Amino acid sequence: MMKRAIVVTGLVGLAAGAAMGQGVRPAESQGRGELQRLANGIEIEPVRIAPAVRGPDGIRQAGEWMPYGDSMSRACDELAMKFDCIAQTGDCADGYFFFGSAFCDTFVTNDMVVAGDTDPDAGFRRLDFAWYWTCAGFGTESCLVAVFTQDSEPCDPDSFDYSGWLLDFGTLSCNPGGYYITNVDLSTAGTWPVPDAGEGSYAVFYAREVTSSGALVLATCAQPMLWATGEDRGDPSAPGTQGPEQFGGTDQTHDPEDCGDLTFGDCPTELGAVAGFWQEICSDCGYADFNGDGSVNTLDFSAFLNDWASGAESANCNGDSTVNSQDFLCFLNLWNECR
Repeated sequence: MMKRAIVVTGLVGLAAGAAMGQGVRPAESQGRGELQRLANGIEIEPVRIAPAVRGPDGIRQAGEWMPYGDSMSRACDELAMKFDCIAQTGDCADGYFFFGSAFCDTFVTNDMVVAGDTDPDAGFRRLDFAWYWTCAGFGTESCLVAVFTQDSEPCDPDSFDYSGWLLDFGTLSCNPGGYYITNVDLSTAGTWPVPDAGEGSYAVFYAREVTSSGALVLATCAQPMLWATGEDRGDPSAPGTQGPEQFGGTDQTHDPEDCGDLTFGDCPTELGAVAGFWQEICSDCGYADFNGDGSVNTLDFSAFLNDWASGAESANCNGDSTVNSQDFLCFLNLWNECR
């Protein structure tokens, strides 16, 4: 069901004095036009989710659709943000930036450097992001968003090691008077992989259809809302950083001509697609107390072992959607730490 959280409406044109980055074109030379601010947010959540992959032949749905929110919550449910391009602070905390309703970027890739304490094996369980949904300019259009993480940088050749999720938001109104924003928690369905050594990129595709072969048909028109990360906006408490270089376009190909520098003279200085990646933190030993009796002992190990042997979803300790020997080792390590 759609949730709406309307904030203060505002649309303010800002001077777009972009600085040229080496090897990339400034934003205005790509037809992006005038940078604007929009402060009206419409909160929604997906209807269903499915795993997806992207390779040299394009994007493909890689598994069955699952109703969003139906997966069982794990006992270890604490989350911590590991990459922050969404929280607004200081004098700029009155909306996100975009390039006006006439501009389209149905595909975008940004670099990312995650927080130093990110667990590379745990993956990202939650994603927050915001986008402007123009579609045909009026009426409605089905909205699907595919989000991937990979090891290569945005303006480098693709590594094609993408893995991610396809999020179906149902039918959305075009130009609804604000941007759409969502917080997607995969729970036990799976995770987004952490880029190798904590540095890589994330890619977002805005689509309107998945064909019978699993291919993605991009939206008529959409674009990500923009914000700054970590040290770029003078907030040392915001984890992770990214630079100003961003790929954007209206197809599924990486063309070097589509690489732009989103450095602006206005507050904040360096922009990127609004996104925040979160990781599950098992600091309270809640999951190790598998039988929920308030203590961690051999009874919990026996209860987990029974569920693990039967392949029950509750035994998916590492959250990768498959119950196997890795989950046994995950629980064994956690159980030893907490008893």
